[in-house]
Amino acid sequence: MKVLKLHPLMTISLLQMQIQRLLFCNVAVYVRNSLANTFDTLKDAGFEEDVLVEFPIDETLSLREFEEEVEERFNFSLELCNKDNKPFMNKSQHLFQIACPASDWKTERDYQLDISLDMLKNNNRQSPQQNMW
Repeated sequence: MKVLKLHPLMTISLLQMQIQRLLFCNVAVYVRNSLANTFDTLKDAGFEEDVLVEFPIDETLSLREFEEEVEERFNFSLELCNKDNKPFMNKSQHLFQIACPASDWKTERDYQLDISLDMLKNNNRQSPQQNMW
């Protein structure tokens, strides 16, 4: 089972890398109908949780259903895109249908993603009230 891990201090670019690793596609993230800055955090984008959230991905969902579920639950919008960053036109296509060989995506980014997620997770456990300024 694939699990999307979301943390309020995670950047949009880290979310994009995670989507690439899990679903083998690109993603555009929108905040209030505007394209989000890659350096914005999920908290800036409207994510209301205070801790790491593990969100299981149901690969039988259509692209539209997945995008709507994320928006409804986490208060920001996603648009899944192909490798050329063009939105998929067939939103009734299922998530499992967009998968491509993992070798097409850079594996070095997976390592960076794992380290970044671990750092967010561990930082949150050690000092949840830490002031970031």
